[in-house]
Amino acid sequence: MNLDVQHVQSKSILTRTSGFLNGYTHSLNPYTGCAYGCSFCYVRQMPIALFRTESWGEYVDVKQNANALLEKELIRAKKKEPVSIFMSSSTDPYQPIEMKAEITRALLTTLIENRPAFLFVQTRSPIVQRDIDLFKELKDQVFVSMTVETDDDEFGNSSPRMPLRFAAD
Repeated sequence: MNLDVQHVQSKSILTRTSGFLNGYTHSLNPYTGCAYGCSFCYVRQMPIALFRTESWGEYVDVKQNANALLEKELIRAKKKEPVSIFMSSSTDPYQPIEMKAEITRALLTTLIENRPAFLFVQTRSPIVQRDIDLFKELKDQVFVSMTVETDDDEFGNSSPRMPLRFAAD
């Protein structure tokens, strides 16, 4: 399988939330598509995935201007209300291309400089470890959640959700 990676300019980066994300004011997706292509992913059935010619898991769009958009949109959103962000609702913020593109790392740096009330980071990628230094700076304003894939149904149904805690330096 070849992964189609496109570098794109987005029109916006913060999206108002609703539905199952009603505990957050905005979602933040540094990429479109997902190289992981998890079979259980709900996004593969969403319009963003259904209108592509490639199958889910075969494409990733890198939002080149994500950080500049976040700087502008976050300031505007915070003038209206406290901002709580779910990163990412329709893609993993730690795509394999993140090691080179560093879009998510740049977004985290912006979020440190202009803090939201809260940031929730959802990933399945071990690349997240790279940014522990930035999570430490956000302290109790960030929660990192990791999906662990398994074919053991008992494990998936019985495991409690454990927050990732960082020891203070």
